[in-house]
Order: sequence, then C-alpha cells, then structure tokens
Amino acid sequence: MADTTPPEPPEAAPSAARAEAFLAEATRLLVETLDWEGALHAVARLVTQVLAEGCIVDVLGDEGELHRLAVAAREPERERLLRELMRFSPPRLGGPTPMARVLAEGRPMQFEINPEVLRVHAWSEEHLAALEEVGTEVNLVVPLMLGERLLGAIHFLLFTPGRRYTQREQGYAEELTRRAAFVVEHARLYRETQRALRARDASLALLEAFIGAAPVGMAFLDRELRYVHLNPMLAALNGQPLEAHLGRTVAEVLRGSEGVHVEKLLRGVMERGEPILDRESVVPPRPGIPARPVRSSYFPVKQGEETLGLGVVIHDITEQKRAEEGLRFLAEASARLTASLELRTTLESTAKLVVERMADYCLIDVLAEDEQRLERLAAVGRDPNVRTLLHSAFRFAPPPGSPSPIWKVWETRRAELLHEMTKEMLERITLDAEHRALLEQLGPRSSIMVPLMTQGRSLGVLTAASVNPQHLYDEKDLAFLEDLAWRAALAVDNARLYHRAEQAVAARDEFVAIATHELRTPLSALGLQLVALKRGEEANHPSSPERRRQGLETALRQTKQLEKLLGHLLDISHLSTGRLELEREPVDLSSLVHRLVANLEEKLAEAGNTPRVDAEALVVVKVDRLRVEQVLMNLLTNAMKYAPGSLVELAVARDGAEAVVVVRDHGPGISPEVQSRIFERFQRASGTHGRDSLGLGLYLSRQIARAHGGELTVESIPGQGARFVLRLPVG
Repeated sequence: MADTTPPEPPEAAPSAARAEAFLAEATRLLVETLDWEGALHAVARLVTQVLAEGCIVDVLGDEGELHRLAVAAREPERERLLRELMRFSPPRLGGPTPMARVLAEGRPMQFEINPEVLRVHAWSEEHLAALEEVGTEVNLVVPLMLGERLLGAIHFLLFTPGRRYTQREQGYAEELTRRAAFVVEHARLYRETQRALRARDASLALLEAFIGAAPVGMAFLDRELRYVHLNPMLAALNGQPLEAHLGRTVAEVLRGSEGVHVEKLLRGVMERGEPILDRESVVPPRPGIPARPVRSSYFPVKQGEETLGLGVVIHDITEQKRAEEGLRFLAEASARLTASLELRTTLESTAKLVVERMADYCLIDVLAEDEQRLERLAAVGRDPNVRTLLHSAFRFAPPPGSPSPIWKVWETRRAELLHEMTKEMLERITLDAEHRALLEQLGPRSSIMVPLMTQGRSLGVLTAASVNPQHLYDEKDLAFLEDLAWRAALAVDNARLYHRAEQAVAARDEFVAIATHELRTPLSALGLQLVALKRGEEANHPSSPERRRQGLETALRQTKQLEKLLGHLLDISHLSTGRLELEREPVDLSSLVHRLVANLEEKLAEAGNTPRVDAEALVVVKVDRLRVEQVLMNLLTNAMKYAPGSLVELAVARDGAEAVVVVRDHGPGISPEVQSRIFERFQRASGTHGRDSLGLGLYLSRQIARAHGGELTVESIPGQGARFVLRLPVG
C-alpha cells in the first residue's frame, strides 16, 4: 500500500503555537506520574482534542502480543464504537495486515481505510461489521520504539471524508510517540525496579521469619567472627540475650575455655575454606539450664571467590538422645519381659522396669479369672518406705463402677495422664478411709495409667506415679509408657497362654485317665459276661435260660453305656471343630416331655423319683428332636442320680418369643461355687457319683441349647433342690 501523505493544507493543521502547546501538555501528562498506563489514557484523550479525531493505543505485553490499552474520540458515539472494538484482539505481529507491516518495519505509516483493508484486519464477520460501523477514513500508525525495541503503537484516526494528515501533523505525531516511548520505558523500568525491591524485601522478610522461627540455632559471623545476625534459638543455647551477641566475637560471648575452643575451631574453617558438618558436642550448663547435647555445622559463606564470613547451625539433640536411650531401654526391656512365662514374675518385671525408668512406684491391675473385675498382682516402689506402704496397696484394686481413673482406663481402653494431682482429685478417687490414708502417705504428684492391650483385648491397667513435684509427667512420658505397656502386654499374654496351655495339657491328661477308666468299666463287665457264657457252653453245662437272659441284658446294658460314652466323645469333637449338625423339624415340646417321662417311668421308679408333668399347652419349636431329647434325658438322669427318692417336676410353657422347659428336683441342691462350673467340660460331682461319668452331660446340654440359639441355666439354693431352665427360640 502506497504512503498517501498529502501536501500540508494549512487550514487543516493546528498552528505551530497550538502544536507546541499540545506537545508540552502531552509531555507534562507523561512525566508527572509513573503510572504510564493512566498517562497514555490521558494523552489519547488530548490527541483527540488537537491532532486527531480518534486515538487508539496498543502496547506490547510480556508475552510478546499486542494489547489494546486505551481508546478515545471527539464524538461520544465514535468513542463508544471504538470501545466496542476492544472486544476483539489487535492484529498479530508478523501477519498480512498494514498494521503488522508498520510494526515489523518500525516506521510510521498513514493509510486509507477501504473495504479491502477492513477485510484484511477483521477476525470475523462480526469484527468486520464493527470496523465498518466505526467509519474510519484514515489511520496514521506510529510505532512506539525505544531504539530498536518495539513497545507498541499509537493510532491517529480521522473520520472526516477527504481529511488527511499533513507532513507537519505526522511530525507532531511521531514526536509525541517518541516522547511517550521514552516515558513508558522509564516507567516500566521503575516499576520493574520496585517489583524487584519488593521481591527482595519479601525474600528478606521470609528469610528473617524462617530463621527466627527455625527450631535450630542459626547465626552469621563476619570475617572477625563477630555476630552479625542470629536467631533466638541460638541465643537461648548460648544462655544470653540476642542483643548481647551482636557486634561481639564468639570468644566474648561464650567466655572461658569454651569460647577459646569454639573460636579456634571457627578460625580453622575460615582458613581452610572447608565446612565442619554434624559435629556432636555437649553445651556446658548455663545458669538455670542443664548441659545439652548438640549437633553443630560451620561453613564459609562466599560471594564468588570472596569469603564474607561464617554460617553457624546448631541443633539441640537432647530429645533425640533421649529417644535413642528410650529405644535402647525398650529393647532391653523386651528381653527382660520375655525371660519368664510365669504371670506374676512377668508383672513384677514390668513394674520394676517402670520404676527404674520413670516412676517412684508402679501398680499393675489385671483382669481376674471371672473377667468381671480387676485384681492387683504387682506393686513395686523405688524407695524402701514406699515399698513398705505398697504392701497394703494390693487390697485396693478398683471395683467395677468405681470413680477410680484406673477403672475408667479399663472401661475405655484409653490412657489417662494426670499431669498434676491435687488433693481434691485424690479425695474423689479414694475407695474408703484406709485407702485415703494410704494415698496421703504415698503422696503421688503426677500419674499415668495405660491399658495393657494386645490383639484388641484389654488385659489390665499399668499405673506409674511420681511423688516428686519437680517431675510431672507429660505427653512424651505417656507415649513412652504406652510403648512399654504394649511390650508388657505381649509378655503377659504369652504368660497367660502358657498357663492355659499347661491347664489344657493337665485337662487332657485327666480326660485320658477318666475316659480310660470309664470305658474300661463297661468293657470289663461286658467281657466278664461274655467269658462266663462262653465257658458254660464249652463245659457242656449251659446256664439256665433265666441266667443267660440276665447275662445278655447286662452285656446289652454295658454296650449301651459304651455307645453313650462314645457319643459324648464324638459330640465333644464336633463342638471343638464347630461341626455340630442339627436336623431341625417342628417339635411339640409338651408331647416330647410326656413321651420321655413315659419311657423313663421304670427307671424313675427304681430311683424312687415321682415325676410331675405340667405340659398341656401346645408349644412347637423347630429343633433337632434327638438333640433336645438328649438334653432333657441328661437333666432327668441327673435328677435321678443326685436327688433319688424326691419329686421331679417338669413344666413346658411359652414366654414371649421363647419356649421354656423346666426340670426341677427336690434334692440337696447345688452350692453357688459349684453352680459356676457345672456346665464346664469334665466337671463332676465330688460325692458318691463322682466317677460315674465323664462330666460331659451338662456341658453338652448347654452347647446343644446354644447351637439352637437358646440357653440352659441352673437355679439352686443348697438344701432346696435344683431348677434347670432350658430356653429355645420359637421362631
């Protein structure tokens, strides 16, 4: 496209005075502020008053693309249309448009706006329509250049048909653009400088905050080993205020042999230019501060080849050393805890370990055999007087439901830390006056109670107490004791399992002896009968028919006894492996009881028992008929065996969703201590009938009831008989 700059028409151009005033005002707007974006907006507005009818300012962004910064026009409607154009991106650099050519060549150009130019510039039909609506006649584009660098462009627009820019007007436009480019660059540099300064200040503030909050001591020393900068942590390690360090040398701050030694070490780092890393040492005690192990690093700080000073990083490793010592102690504790498989010995060892490490005395309460209460099995003290007092502590295991925190720990299975124990707190947890007197003599000031847990089960509670007001337990002590308690729980569980294994072996040996005896008795009787019958036949002296009948009945009775014993053993095997099978069918319990009593009528009569049955109502349950009959047979057999000559009452009824069968005798009854174990395996009476059975009948009966979803219980008062209750679900 040809340059269309016409000869200067004097009537269209502003006067020289007005033009100079325009440039002066534009320059003032540009230089009086560092807000170059705002200044360019004002200049665009000024251009429309003197030099052009419309103005557009494009600037080059950091990403290398043009951005439309400002538009202005003399007529409000034109300005509105120009603002509408801001929705569309400016022409891309390197494109086919005249605008791109101006920016690529870096020289101003005036060109007429015709349909061809508009179509080249338009991004879309919508953009083309917007360009046509503006109605631009001439566009003088002057690039914003600083040397060879492109900053953007200013568009000087004419809307009056036939109007063109003169050479003098174009000169004013170029001068304005040159001044604007200088100011824009200056403002940009200033802004970048300010941004860099703010970034530096932010970095310094961040570094200051980081060093100040660092959990390690940090400092910078100059070449003369004077403190230039340090954080509060290092000041605390040195035992002096932070202000007392600045400007003073290491020897002046630390003093004595320590200062001389450290300064000699630091000078060696300066001279060699090599760091010393992770050097372990012990900081001597300061006033009110004990000696502490530290890990120190010293390293030269350089800028290029020049050494500016030394950096110092000191890490207090007291807690790390304490943790390492604790781990060593726990490792030794594990070995000591597993040295014995006797429960009380293991508990005593655990308590001694706690006292050695962290307590003035230690108590251990464990779950009793009845699994309903805690019993105190270990109490160990550090001081001889405390050990004497602890002899009375065995009587004060917390009972169920007591306000003692020990019982709370047992119930919740969560450790309890009593950082500082008050008199009011001790008053609340005492069980009685004697217990209160004991606690007052022991004088605990701080205490920790942790559960002995293993495999999700709570075995007991370990209590550690300190009587020293200067030694109050904290979270670290709690964590350590929980770790020790976990190891102790494993040892206690192993000891209990070993004890139970011993009991199981003893029970097995007893069972083998009982089974051998019980099986041998009917076998011997059976053998004798068969031998007698055989000898009679061999000697041609056969017995009388009556005698042979009696012998065969005896043999049959012993055979049935053997079958019964073997059946019990087989049931025990099935129960132990979880394979007891039930063949359920609808059964009327009333009919079953009547039929069973009728079948046993002769035996009941032989035992002198009189049966009374209250089972008239229809009570149907879905059960294994033979198994339920087996339970009732066992109950009736026990009544005949232990309450001969008495009334035996049987009743069947329905209680809500359960069917209830009651078998009651009027014999000597069962003592409370025996009631708690008669449903266990191999539990037999200690009297006349002590060796009449394997002691499995009631055990099997309860297990059969439970296999049906029911229960078998006993109620008895010595001297008033026994009442067995079988409950079975109706559904």
